[in-house]
Amino acid sequence: MKKWILAFFIFSIMLSSYSYTWEKLYSIEGECEISFPNKPHHMKQVVPVQDLNAFMNYDVYMSFVDDENSICMMIVVDFPTEIDITKEKQSLEGFINGVINYKEDKKLLYANFSEFNQLNALDFLLESDNRFFKGKAIIADSRLYLIAMEYNSNLDLDKTFNKYIDSFNLKNHSN
Repeated sequence: MKKWILAFFIFSIMLSSYSYTWEKLYSIEGECEISFPNKPHHMKQVVPVQDLNAFMNYDVYMSFVDDENSICMMIVVDFPTEIDITKEKQSLEGFINGVINYKEDKKLLYANFSEFNQLNALDFLLESDNRFFKGKAIIADSRLYLIAMEYNSNLDLDKTFNKYIDSFNLKNHSN
């Protein structure tokens, strides 16, 4: 009997190390909420925009999904001025081109314009060094939201990705 209890205890510990509990995060700066697989780390960066004599604020939230270095991330970029609605798709296209050209070894597997709560969005999947970078970029007023996952290409994390994306909610826009 003691062997069974010990085996159950060890199995429980092993199982708990591979599972995660979703934690809801509310970003005051981004006026949004999202659920991460674990408590996210938050980093903030302020970048000067020389042409406008202003600043862009970046809020980055990252959370590990598993022991395979899979990461959920949300980046909120707050621009100093509102993005012209007629140029939102062009801005999203510029964003994905910037990501692709940041390192030349990235391969674009797909990129499609979509809508998120009546806002312009871009769904994409990139591959680099046997890792996927899958995400959705959304523009709302003067903000760009990037909700993405990075993970090894041999893993099937579509359900986790969909749960992550579906948990995203903008507070200043109606669903």
